[in-house]
Amino acid sequence: MNLISIHSIATNLSNAIAREFNYDNVKRAKINYGLEAFIGAIIKTLFLPVVFWGFGVFKQSLIALITSAILRYASGGMHLKTFIGCLFVSAAVLVSAGMLAKVIIINDYVYYILNFISFLIIIVKSPVDPPEKPIKTMQKRYVMKFLSVLILLSLIYISSITTENDVKNSIVLAIYIQTLTLTGWDKTFYKYINRFKLNRLSALDGRNH
Repeated sequence: MNLISIHSIATNLSNAIAREFNYDNVKRAKINYGLEAFIGAIIKTLFLPVVFWGFGVFKQSLIALITSAILRYASGGMHLKTFIGCLFVSAAVLVSAGMLAKVIIINDYVYYILNFISFLIIIVKSPVDPPEKPIKTMQKRYVMKFLSVLILLSLIYISSITTENDVKNSIVLAIYIQTLTLTGWDKTFYKYINRFKLNRLSALDGRNH
């Protein structure tokens, strides 16, 4: 059994609900998706702040988490195949962002460049919908794109008026990291990771022979 099998829990619950109310497979799948997202959100809400506190970046990483979550609501983004992978990658990225936010100074030139790149990515790529719940109409796609731009500009404005350097850095880094998840870089990254694993396995196999 997996350490955290969100899918199996959600599947069992959605099957029970579907049987109880005589829902068809389409409705059951929607319930399953919603339950997975809900259970996962609860676990992340309990787990991530503890990790942030443990690494001494509670404020900075929490701000980065809230910023990326708000923007992700409209823009969408990459999805890892397993919940446990998503949990630990999220923790690693947000803790790293929090650590950077505490020590770096983002000058005006870099600040405008990062925000401009984020704006372009949002305009071109958003929204990126999950395969399990695709956006079915162009009207909704345009609405989500407009909402993504509005949220982005609001977050940039908030970062521009804050007087605390670490808060500003946390917001800017979170915006940039979140917009990068719209570009599909993760597919290239995991392709190289899988290739590396295969090469290592081949090398080990060759030694055994």
